Amino acid sequence: MEKNKREKKKNKGLRSLILLLFLTIIMFGTSTYAWFTANRVVTINSLDVHVEASNGIQISTNATAWKSVITNPDIKTGAYSGNVNQVPQEVTAVSTDGVPTAAGRLNMYSSFIDNDSTTGDYNIKTILETDTQGTEGKYIAFDIFLRVDSDQTIYLTSDSDVTKIGNEERGLKNAARVAFVNLGHAASTAAASTITALNTGASSSVIMWEPNSDAHTDVVVTSVAPDYSVTLTETSTGSGLYNPVAYRGIKYAIDPALDLRGVVNGTVTTDASSNQISAAVTPTIRTLQNNAVYTQFATLQAGVTKFRVYMWIEGQDIDCENNATGSDISYKIQLSTQSSANPAASSASSSNG
Repeated sequence: MEKNKREKKKNKGLRSLILLLFLTIIMFGTSTYAWFTANRVVTINSLDVHVEASNGIQISTNATAWKSVITNPDIKTGAYSGNVNQVPQEVTAVSTDGVPTAAGRLNMYSSFIDNDSTTGDYNIKTILETDTQGTEGKYIAFDIFLRVDSDQTIYLTSDSDVTKIGNEERGLKNAARVAFVNLGHAASTAAASTITALNTGASSSVIMWEPNSDAHTDVVVTSVAPDYSVTLTETSTGSGLYNPVAYRGIKYAIDPALDLRGVVNGTVTTDASSNQISAAVTPTIRTLQNNAVYTQFATLQAGVTKFRVYMWIEGQDIDCENNATGSDISYKIQLSTQSSANPAASSASSSNG
């Protein structure tokens, strides 16, 4: 009987340890989120890219065939010879500080997330990615050419948005970013080879757009933001919408690993060799969920301007969290010379200007 008691006590203790281990796994699995830390399905399928130009703007992917709309096939198969357009079948989280390189590109960093064996906290390493032609890569990147007959102020219209595909809202669209690197200008009469070769390098200007800047899922509001010490402020009580959240983009390859939480919330900004690993990023354009306004995009000179366009999921955004994975999203960009949906209002605004 005494032996049975000892065995029951032993079994009870074992069950307690198993329960404790189970709870510990749950805690580690739900305590941190950014950069898709649980290594779940981190892909986006059915990528839909749509860029539209209207009201006196023409758009091309090869500086030869001019259209009003370009879509995935134009970017993949209708581009100029020697292009480095990548439209992957799947994308994963990356981050950038938004500063152009000598090659006129943005440095994009992917991540490797692991647990610290001592503390149980998550660590992050980052790896510099390279733009690659075709269906490879972790983000979308392609060149476009915009042609106007006279100097024009261009607007990002209210039809421009990043939206979910399907009925389930997982919030991935809230971590989306788009950047336009202005690589230079040429006369409309210039040879196509001259136009496609445009590259202003590190002096290129960058327009970065953050769509859905006021939107977060309930998981982000109740769990992710507090976990990363990020303060969310409602635009009005009970609205469920919030002011834009400041973030730091990755600007340097991190190795050895650093504390993930500190990198995301900006309390860790340098590595052991004093290299600055992140930098504050302020998007040029922020639009709200269900965007309803026309936002000034750029002033184009008469002729052709080359842009390199990047579309990605920003790993340093608090909306880039586990529950958002496995989503399908659509990128739509519409550019117009009109400053509003009302042509008469746009005309009056131009006259008064």
